[in-house]
Formats: sequence, C-alpha cells, structure tokens
Amino acid sequence: MGRSVVRSVVLVETVAALGLVGWYVWAGVTAPPDAFVSPWLRNMWAPIGALVMLGTTLPMLGVASALGGLGGGLGRKEAADAPVGIGTVTGVARTGLSVNDQPQLAISMDVETPEGHRFSAVAKHVVDITQVAELVPGTVLPVRYLHDRPGVVSLDRGEDPALVQAAYNAVMVRAGLTTERNLDIAARGVRAQGVVSSVRPTGRLLNGNPEMEIGLGVTRPDGSLFHAAVVKVLPASSVVSVQVGRVLTVHYLPEREEELVLQTPANPGVR
Repeated sequence: MGRSVVRSVVLVETVAALGLVGWYVWAGVTAPPDAFVSPWLRNMWAPIGALVMLGTTLPMLGVASALGGLGGGLGRKEAADAPVGIGTVTGVARTGLSVNDQPQLAISMDVETPEGHRFSAVAKHVVDITQVAELVPGTVLPVRYLHDRPGVVSLDRGEDPALVQAAYNAVMVRAGLTTERNLDIAARGVRAQGVVSSVRPTGRLLNGNPEMEIGLGVTRPDGSLFHAAVVKVLPASSVVSVQVGRVLTVHYLPEREEELVLQTPANPGVR
C-alpha cells in the first residue's frame, strides 16, 4: 500500500469517526426528554464505531510513516524525479516501527552531490532484516534529495542505474578513488571476470581509504587467461570485496591489458 493511499484511507476514516461522534452528541442533545430509552444509551453504537475506526487508523499512520513518513520523507514520485547524491553512512538507529516484521531504520549519512555540494541527512527506510548488518558506518548508498530540503533523503530505488552510476563516478573522481581514464576504459573496454589471486596493502591512505595492490587472473572472452596487477585506492567499506578468491568484474583494453579497471558497485543492493 503506497503512502498516498494510506493517507487517503486515514483521512476518510478520521472524518467518518468524527462524524459519528458529532451525530451521537447531536442525537442525544436534541432527543425528547420523555424518550422511553435514553438516546445516549440507544445510540452507543456510534461512539463505539468511531473508536473502532480510530483503532485501525493509528496503526496505518505507523505504516505511512514507515513508507516515508507523513511529510517526513520523499514520496515515490517525488524521489523518482529528484537528483541523485552519494551518501556515506555515519550511523543507524531503529525507529521502533516495522512493516511485515521488517524494521524501519533511521540512516544518518553525509551526502555529496555530483557537483560537489555536501550536507548531512537522514533517510528513514524499511530494510530487509537480512540486510541490517550491511548498513555500517562507511557504507556508500545512492540517495535522492531535494535542493530545498537537503536534510531529508530517500534511498535510491534503482529506477535509473545510469544516473546513479554517473553520480557515483563524479564523486569517486573528486575523492581520488578513480580517474577519468579509468572511467573511459570501463565504458569502452572488454568486460571480463577476474579472480583475486593476491591482495597487499601499500600502506598509503587517501582520505581514510586504503591503497591496495591487487593481483588478478583474468579470463578473456575466448577462454584464455592473463595475469595483471592493479594499484587501487578502495573505499574502506569495499575492502572486504577484494579478498583472495573473490570473482570481480573487470574491464580492459585489448591493446593494453595491463590497464585493468575493477568494477566497483555504486549500490550495495539495499532496497
């Protein structure tokens, strides 16, 4: 059930409940004084019905809040038309709400836009219970934001992967985690699978992100194999993805196979 639908149902039920209470009071006040049965007793069904309606309305308010909040987040259409920023998680807390036993989390993050603007924000998002452990400080998430409300964001739902990747690339280039040359190789190079054969930290840090020397065995499209090594500064949250034995997607130019580019995902899959 979407947030707009929930809001409409809540509004209708609230108006109906208030109407029942108003009619009950009016019927009691205007009834003849010599009525055989007091109208206050005869019409007790009205306030009871109002209480039942309000009893269903309150949980629905919680559902609406979990789906983005009544005014506390971006609606689905609002988010779909919003620009993309890249958020780095700084903290996670449960809000106490849940939908279908899946917890709603308040995800605090520092957000950077492709243009280089930075701001702090909070995204309230219902997360699959199996993914909660993935949301640790340092995790990178694409978000949708509004220029006039930068403090409230929504996690990107994956409707436009190309837009997300472009935003991620711009932020990574500015942070020194990739180069325009690498982006060009990724765009027009051969896509292949590489198996990590060695990982060695160089000891260098860039903005808290470690530089790693990664050895790979790469399988060409014709099935032949070549070995290469790349030196890459990785986001701290991505280091676990380059352990020995992991299979990575890589891109390379046939005429310069030593210029190998690792494909770093822009979205870890939280939906």
